[in-house]
Amino acid sequence: MVSEAQPVRAPDIERAVSAVREAGDVQTPLAALALDLLSRQAEGRTFYAGEKLVAARAEAHGVTREAAATEAGNLLAILERGPDTPLERALVAAFAVAGLAAAKDADRKERVWRFVRHADWLELCTDYAVYPFVDRLLEEGRAADVWAELAQAVVDEAAGRDGERPEVRARNAGRLSALADSNAVASKDALRRVVSSAALDEPTRLLASTLAGDGAAELSTAPARVEGELGRAPRGSALELLRWLSGWAILSWAIRGLGFLLGVRRKAELTLNGGAVTVRTELSMLGRVIRGGEERWRLDALDGAGRRVRYPALHLMVGVVALAVGVLFGGVVLFDGARSGELVLLLLAAGLLLGGAALDLALDVLVPGKRGRVVLDVSARSRRPLRLTRVPLDQADAFLRALRGQG
Repeated sequence: MVSEAQPVRAPDIERAVSAVREAGDVQTPLAALALDLLSRQAEGRTFYAGEKLVAARAEAHGVTREAAATEAGNLLAILERGPDTPLERALVAAFAVAGLAAAKDADRKERVWRFVRHADWLELCTDYAVYPFVDRLLEEGRAADVWAELAQAVVDEAAGRDGERPEVRARNAGRLSALADSNAVASKDALRRVVSSAALDEPTRLLASTLAGDGAAELSTAPARVEGELGRAPRGSALELLRWLSGWAILSWAIRGLGFLLGVRRKAELTLNGGAVTVRTELSMLGRVIRGGEERWRLDALDGAGRRVRYPALHLMVGVVALAVGVLFGGVVLFDGARSGELVLLLLAAGLLLGGAALDLALDVLVPGKRGRVVLDVSARSRRPLRLTRVPLDQADAFLRALRGQG
């Protein structure tokens, strides 16, 4: 559905920025309120926060109707009924961006990750314009964090299973346009990093290179060498189903786990040398090499190579299960404790409930910040597919980029 609302234009942006800067002492609570509500809308995929929710969050942030008055309109009144004009949408977005500046350094990376995820949805699915305020209202370092995270979102989604789907390309086109619209050095550097990534499909790469517009598509001089731990190579869906039905998948997992406890490690190194890829493998136990090998794979025999994030949603699944288990068993113990009046049972119930919630929160907050390791798959004719795990992201991209340059 195409929106009929007037777009936010430069005069609206400048007036909104001026209103934020002139807010004085109430800028911080107003910014926190706007960021809170827009984040909740984006998280719930809703276009309107609702008057009751706005009133409750305003009270929580200590915002009164009198304090919400700005030179561009009363922010609280706008949030209660929903913004109607481009200036009102600009005012809400500007205060929300200013709210990101209050994030503490301890949770800075996680807050930026969430901000970009929410801003993506707001930019694509609503009439809000969020990214034009990043350079205007955030200090240089925090703005650079936003542009770097936005560029990483392009690479992550392009490298995923659905990277070539039209809706993914549309999202990435919007992200790349936001990077190109910024005049900051950090946004241009982030755009160049996107262009140099080997994970992009060709249409997205061409768009990024065109928007960069300054020779950013030149290949990196990073060495074409990558190393990691040998993992189980992917198989066809029929074979995977047979592995699980036969119980071999569980048995092999147990064997690998036992080997890990005994100090068994299987590593591999891939080096691109002229017209071939040199594959060196090594089996070690307790730090001592037991067996090694070397092969050369010709480039014209390669069927494909690519990288991806392994189990990208695993932490979310584990967190949900932990929360569900904590609520279920904690509720049972709480009921028994309340009925019998046993303090120990009540404390145990509280521990289960809080433990499940804490684990869910920790996984949701900490894991997104732990980036940098990926899985690299390489396949060739007449050879078994090769999978390297725990590969540094920059190494994987440099290797794939060099491989593509010689392909």
